[in-house]
Order: sequence, then structure tokens, then C-alpha cells
Amino acid sequence: MRRQLTPRQEELAAEVRTFLATEPEVGRHHADQDEQVRGLIEYQRRLHGAGLAVVAWPERFGGRGLAPADAAIVAAEMGRGRAPELVNFVAIDILAPALQRFADEERLLRWLPPMADAGEIWCQLFSEPDAGSDLASLRTRAVADGAGWNVSGEKVWSTWAQYARWGVLLARTGSTESRHKGISAFVVDMRAPGITVSPLRTMTGSAEFCAVHFDGVRLERDALVGEVDGGWAVTLQVLMQERGPYAVRRAAVLRTALDQAIGEARRGRVGSVLRARLVQAVIAMETLDLRIARMVDEMAQGRMPGTDAALTKLLLSRAEQEIFAAWQAMQGASGIAWDDQRHDEIADHYLYSLACSIYGGAREIQHNIIAERMLGLPRA
Repeated sequence: MRRQLTPRQEELAAEVRTFLATEPEVGRHHADQDEQVRGLIEYQRRLHGAGLAVVAWPERFGGRGLAPADAAIVAAEMGRGRAPELVNFVAIDILAPALQRFADEERLLRWLPPMADAGEIWCQLFSEPDAGSDLASLRTRAVADGAGWNVSGEKVWSTWAQYARWGVLLARTGSTESRHKGISAFVVDMRAPGITVSPLRTMTGSAEFCAVHFDGVRLERDALVGEVDGGWAVTLQVLMQERGPYAVRRAAVLRTALDQAIGEARRGRVGSVLRARLVQAVIAMETLDLRIARMVDEMAQGRMPGTDAALTKLLLSRAEQEIFAAWQAMQGASGIAWDDQRHDEIADHYLYSLACSIYGGAREIQHNIIAERMLGLPRA
């Protein structure tokens, strides 16, 4: 589903298409991951040079001062054009809006411009081995120490942490019983003594996720973002952004993948079982498209995702898993023991999709949010 754009928005979309047509393709995975990341950094640098990396940011931070809905248009065109995911997408799509709300101007002028052109990579230090979707139970602790803080604990599933210069950390500054009321947010120098980053290789063969260990890491007083014990407000802002422009771009990627799968099905023989799986994928995609269209309309009116962002996350996960499961099943034996680049790419998407109902907030947590906060149902 494509929205009706204004003439100015059509010009913006055409800018993106022109950029994509003239840029060399950058694969998501590479035999040498360091080389892959260098390529992604260079790609984002060129995208920013074309004025398309952070169009909704204020000009003083490297953006164009456009509306959030314009950022959604760029994201959708990037998705349709199968552009690589920005190496600093965690920073741009998820962390930056929270920093702009809770950090002072001086620090933003230091952090945001090199974030936009991938001069400095950022990572998100939220999840823990025993506190993934339930962030209120996290145990990493920041203890006040003179003019700063002393941090010890462990984080996990931090994307590209091994390449990051900075990270946004959630740590407990209150009692364990205080749950979300005793959490604070910090910006961490990933080169600080006491930080150990351990890449985690997944079943796709990639090592983009990491475990990060903090052993008496010293943070200065100005590392705090927001107020002491006020990190939950920062957390909520971050979680809302995960369901914003990133979801628009991802939905466009999924639509392109579904169209490819349907095209293959039309050129070959598809039995009743595979036909039914494709139908379920189409239904999931159409439902997601309706949700994305409504979300973009709300962004155009200046409203950012709220509690209903759980719906976006739920529908996005469902569509991703349905589409890539159907496409993978269509490959038959080649999808099980793949031996060429095309089948390898489809298998990679399928394997990666298995985790999408867990990362960024598990499916069960989204169901609880919808039940309790949107429908007003009592806690079970």
C-alpha cells in the first residue's frame, strides 16, 4: 500500500530513488564482517552526504528539519529499494529521539553529527541475560561514587557493540524492589576501562549481537541522561521509537520480499499447502500495511507512537515470520541444503525472522500491553 504524496514529498521520494540507483549494492552479510561494517559505514556516510540519513533532525544536528512523516517516506523508499540497513540504525532510529528529549544542547552537538554520518557507532545496552523483555528486573548496578558512578553488571544482544564508540545504558540506581522506579540511563564511553565486549555468533552465521560486561566501570556525573532513578521515561521514549520510522522501512522490505515470493509462485507449481501459507503471508502483510498507513498519518499530524505501538510490533513480527516461512518452504530441498547465493539469502531471512517475535519486546509482552493498557483488562 502506497500513500498519496504531496508534490514536495514526491520530490523527496525521487531523491531517495536517485540515490539508490547510483549507489553500489552493499550486502547484509559478508565473509569478512569487519569489511562488511566498513562498507556499511561508508554507505551511511554517502547517504548522509546526500542529505537523506536524518531528514527529520534539526539542521544544527545535521538534518534537514523536515517532519517525522517525511522520515517515514525516506524509510519506505529505502525499504522498497532493498537498501542495506543503516549501520547506525540503533542510534538514529531508536536512541537519538530519546537523547534529543533528555540531554542538553551541548552534549547533543557533540553526539549527534558524528552519529548521523556513522563517524561514531552507538549501541543499546538494555537487555540482560535474566532481564530481556522485563527490563524492570535488570540487575546491572550504578553506584554513586563521589562525582560520578561505578557500574558493574552484564548486558546482552547489543547490536554492533564491538564497533561502538558510545552506548546508552540502563542501570539500577535504586533498590531491586523499586523495579522501574529505580533505573537510570547513562551514556557510556565504550572504550572505558572495565568494559569487555564479546560478540555472539547466531545461527545465521552473523556476529552482530554482543554480550557486554561491566567491571567497575567509572562514569562521570554528566554521563547521566535525564534524572537519577528517572531512566524509565527514557526507556519508554526509546521503545516508542522502535515502532516508528524503523517499522515503516521494515514493512517496505517485507512487502518487496512478499512480492518476490508471489512472483516465484506464479512461475512454478505451488501445491495447496504452500498456497495456503502464501495466503496467510498476504493477510499478515495487508494487516501490517493498514497499521503502518495509520501510524504514518498520525506522524503527519505530529503524533508519535504511544501504547498502541505494541500493535505495530506484533503485526510486524507476524508478517515477517509468515512471509519468510512461506518463501523458505517454497524452496523445497534447496531451502534446507542451500548451495547458491539466492537460496542462502532466503534461508538467512527465514532464520533471522525466527527471533523477531522476541527481540525488541517479546510477543507475549506485547499481548500484555495491549490487554492491560489499551483494553483495560485486569492483570492475570
